[in-house]
Amino acid sequence: MDRPPLTPENFLHPTIEVARWLLGKVLITPIGALSIVETEAYCVDDPACHAFRGKSKANAAMFGPPGTAYVHINYGIHHCLNVVCQPEDVPEAVLIRAVEPCHSQPGAWNGPGKLTKSLGIDKATHNGMTLYDSTGEFWLARGSEISPEAVTQTTRIGITKGAELPWRFYITTSRFVSRR
Repeated sequence: MDRPPLTPENFLHPTIEVARWLLGKVLITPIGALSIVETEAYCVDDPACHAFRGKSKANAAMFGPPGTAYVHINYGIHHCLNVVCQPEDVPEAVLIRAVEPCHSQPGAWNGPGKLTKSLGIDKATHNGMTLYDSTGEFWLARGSEISPEAVTQTTRIGITKGAELPWRFYITTSRFVSRR
């Protein structure tokens, strides 16, 4: 099935809106197409955002153009895949927390660490890659539009600062989300 790639302009809306909008979009990978079922938003004025204290070597990809991958290492163990939103030098991103196979591929990736481990995504190789180039190893494509009634909006998980912000979104009926 031919899936058109997303464009940089898709990531220039408010980051919280992009986090909700990405549900149902598709991550194209070497093992097949995976539908995004859970996301979290991180905005520059958010204390949980990696760019909250400014630019560093570790978070430089967050300051890149919209549609760039920001891969970070969580707890020194797990790689996490984020999509940069907003114009260059406005460091905001959406964490892709969980995906589900679009067809009959084996496996479920419910949690950002499981997702990147299963797909072989790491900071050294994939941080800063373009996620709208359909010739790349990984890219984001059009998918389903998910109705507001089919989405649960709740607080983010796995963080201590800004944990009360309701910036986590998931498809309510998906069995692949990391936590209800």
